[in-house]
Amino acid sequence: MAYQALGLGNTANDGTGDSLRTGGDKINDNFVELYTKLGNGSALTADTVTLLTAAQTLTNKNLTSPTITGTGAIAGVFTGNITGNVTGNVTGNITGNVTGNVTGNVTGNVSTASGNLDLTPATQIVEVQGGGSNSGAITLNCEQNSHGQKIIAQPHSAGVTNTLTLPAGGNQELVGTAATQTLTGKTLTAPTITGAGAIAGVFTGNITGNVTGNVTGNVTGNVTGTVDGVVGGNTPAAITGTAISGTSITVTGTGNAMKLNTVTTTQRNALTAAVGMIVYNSTTSKIEAYAGSAWVALH
Repeated sequence: MAYQALGLGNTANDGTGDSLRTGGDKINDNFVELYTKLGNGSALTADTVTLLTAAQTLTNKNLTSPTITGTGAIAGVFTGNITGNVTGNVTGNITGNVTGNVTGNVTGNVSTASGNLDLTPATQIVEVQGGGSNSGAITLNCEQNSHGQKIIAQPHSAGVTNTLTLPAGGNQELVGTAATQTLTGKTLTAPTITGAGAIAGVFTGNITGNVTGNVTGNVTGNVTGTVDGVVGGNTPAAITGTAISGTSITVTGTGNAMKLNTVTTTQRNALTAAVGMIVYNSTTSKIEAYAGSAWVALH
């Protein structure tokens, strides 16, 4: 209802103003509107009336579709939910869930009571999405934030979808393709070792395959295959197959000698003999060579 003004007339008691009844009705209507607006229609509210420009504190108010402007601050402890889009800066502590997109910088400490940032997604997966020409990545800075190391996904062109599982055990480092590192207690399955590096240490297993280059150290066990080169050191084990592709076997070193295969006559006859094979026959105490049709004693 619009405000109803009393008709006072042009001059005092000129009879042109409102009658007492009409004036009283307007006064009643105006007061009913005020009492309805500021109370329950019959009594005014005991609360303080909120004014447009006055500095006042509002308690337990519901704001529907508000527009908050100016340089003021929204401060205090909020125990409910804030639903909607926020364009601007949020400064302060947020205790609760943030659902939606955050576009901008989050500056400050985001942590739990322990000081750590605890993420508890429903699927237990934190996903960093890529965009444009960039793959998803995480950068870990040093303690002074002057250096950073980036963990980045393979590009889209690689077509890679896989899982990288961190190693078990104590504190350790990952193995890098370009880093200089020492590997301990590793088993290499079908490896290809190239370059000018060195294989050093004590090996208690078998080495199977062709070796092109020098082997320096003691070999305890059998060498099966062709050895093309010089074998230095003690060789107490058997050399089987076509042992030497050169012209001779040279035994060097003071007190060293070459020991022939020692067999009895029965064992010699059971051999798959080849022309030029030499043995020591312990039955006859002779060094014998196979001449193609028979064993011949060497004098």
